[in-house]
Amino acid sequence: MEIIDHGVWVQYQPAKPQKDAPARTIYARREADSVDWYDYVRPNFLLMQPPKPPTYHPTTGELLVDDRPKPVPNFKPGSVICNIFRQRDQSIVGAATYDPTAVHSINQRVIEIVGYTGDNPQKDFGGKVYDHATGTFSDQPPPPPSLSARLDAMEKRIKALEARKK
Repeated sequence: MEIIDHGVWVQYQPAKPQKDAPARTIYARREADSVDWYDYVRPNFLLMQPPKPPTYHPTTGELLVDDRPKPVPNFKPGSVICNIFRQRDQSIVGAATYDPTAVHSINQRVIEIVGYTGDNPQKDFGGKVYDHATGTFSDQPPPPPSLSARLDAMEKRIKALEARKK
């Protein structure tokens, strides 16, 4: 498998909102070069749309061909897109999906996994710890004991010490 790092994305407010954007749109841009997330994923979104039916000239009936160059996608078709968030000083995989438009990128790193051959990327990568330096995934360590469990253990030790004093 190959891992492509698409950078860390942060929230921002553009000077001029994008055309047709809903009023409460949340915008993200890549920290490194300020590329807008919607602009970045748009070529992939356009590739996922069904082909449009043929269009004909209204008077001549001639087939109109759209020969404009197609946008080059930023994510390879069939690859898995993951958002990576920080939790307890670890990088954790949130979503793992084939659809880059389904990833919430704000304040998170976005990576792409090329060559994945499994059938459920969320099951295989979601919730895993991602090591950016080595490009590896591992299970999360168990969470620290809850406060009530620690208090219960402390109370048990105190009772044992008090029992010894008698």
